[in-house]
Amino acid sequence: MHLNTITKSDSGFVNFKVLDGKPVLDDLWFMVGSRCNLSCKHCYVDSSPTNDTLEQIGIEDIRPYLLEGKKFGVSNIYFTGGEPFINKDIIKMIYESLKIADVTILTNATFPIAQYVDDLKRLNEITKKELKFRVSVDHYDKDLHDEIRGLGMFNVTMKNIKKLSSAGFIPIITTTAYVYENNKKTTDEINNNFKELFSDLGINISLKILPYNLEQGANLKRIKKSSDKVNITTNCMTQVKESDFQCHNGRTLQKIDGKMKIYPCPIIYNDKKHEMGTNLKKSFDKVYLTHKSCYDFCYRSGGSCTN
Repeated sequence: MHLNTITKSDSGFVNFKVLDGKPVLDDLWFMVGSRCNLSCKHCYVDSSPTNDTLEQIGIEDIRPYLLEGKKFGVSNIYFTGGEPFINKDIIKMIYESLKIADVTILTNATFPIAQYVDDLKRLNEITKKELKFRVSVDHYDKDLHDEIRGLGMFNVTMKNIKKLSSAGFIPIITTTAYVYENNKKTTDEINNNFKELFSDLGINISLKILPYNLEQGANLKRIKKSSDKVNITTNCMTQVKESDFQCHNGRTLQKIDGKMKIYPCPIIYNDKKHEMGTNLKKSFDKVYLTHKSCYDFCYRSGGSCTN
């Protein structure tokens, strides 16, 4: 079958997770906005200090979804962006979310987080849930990290990772496939390089390596030319498990044009073709894997959005 002749009925899809006849929402994501204090060269959201394509969400925006998520058994809540710690309501949103589920914040751990470390420590001390941080470190080499994030950012991030560690957190260091570029290192070698870096600093970490750099946003300018889109068919889906896909048991909230909108996952954003309404329960339907990144990141690379 020629790729251009594939219809929706031929497209691969993922059903929503059901247990004992009831939908189960394991993961609930909030994209706090596309604004960021940095302008990283590989950012798939093209975040920057001036990008408000995804608007800043507030505590009142997320309350209804926290309550609805609780009904469907949500166990993990994620905040990503943009940079979550430039959002004025971030501490309130973390506090309310910790009443319901474990919370993970995806952050660059540069200047914005520094003012909140004491607050985060207190939240962690009073909650029965777990508060975690996924910190973006694009390379164990300072200069190569700064090539992506800006001069001096490596040292700032290391300083704030140390503060998080001293506050009792074990940061999840998240690096992208950029770390494989222009070298022949294996995953084990890269893992060891990161472990040595943080061991020398006396910091205990875990490491998450994203297997693929999304061909979206700012990264399109960096790579110059994107690969051809590959469509996932129903036959393709016999080779994988539905549970391998975030859209099987997760949903993502984004604020666009003043309204909170539901998407299948945090990789797809501001794309009307993939909007799923405003009600979580009504969004628990099959998701057709027609976005380019469904194949590139999830199907081919085995990428996972979760920790």
